[in-house]
Amino acid sequence: MTARTARGRGLVPGKAEGEALISTKAFTFAHGVDPGTGVVTDIRSDIRGSNVKGKVLCYPWGKGSTTASAWFMETVRRGNSPAALVTEGVDLSAVIGSVMAKVVYGKDIPVISGIPVAQLAGLKGRGALIVNGAKGEVVTKG
Repeated sequence: MTARTARGRGLVPGKAEGEALISTKAFTFAHGVDPGTGVVTDIRSDIRGSNVKGKVLCYPWGKGSTTASAWFMETVRRGNSPAALVTEGVDLSAVIGSVMAKVVYGKDIPVISGIPVAQLAGLKGRGALIVNGAKGEVVTKG
C-alpha cells in the first residue's frame, strides 16, 4: 500500500501517530467527552461511544462552549487525550487546549486545520496516521 498525504495548515507543532477517529459533525470536548475515560458522550455526535484516547481525532469544526479548552486539558491530565487533532476549520478551543497541554503537562498534541473531512475519510482504514503539526501534514503509515 502506498502512503498518502493530506496537507493543511499546522497550528500547533508536534508529531504524533494513531488510528483515525473521524467525525463528520461539529465536535466539542465540553460535555462531549468524558475526561476520565476519553469516551465521546455527546448524544448528537456521530462518533458517540468511541474513545479519543491515542487517536488522531478528525472533525470539521468545533462547536459550543468556551470551556472546551478546560475539558480538553482535563482529558490530557487524566491520560485520555487524542494523539493529534485535525480539523477542516480552525477550532480555537482545540488550539488553546493543545498549547496549554504543552505548557502545563509537557504533552505534544499537534493540531492541523484546513483538511476537509471528506479527504480525511479517504485516509481511514489505511493504517495509522502520522501527523506533523509543524508541516501541516497527515500521512498514512501504510
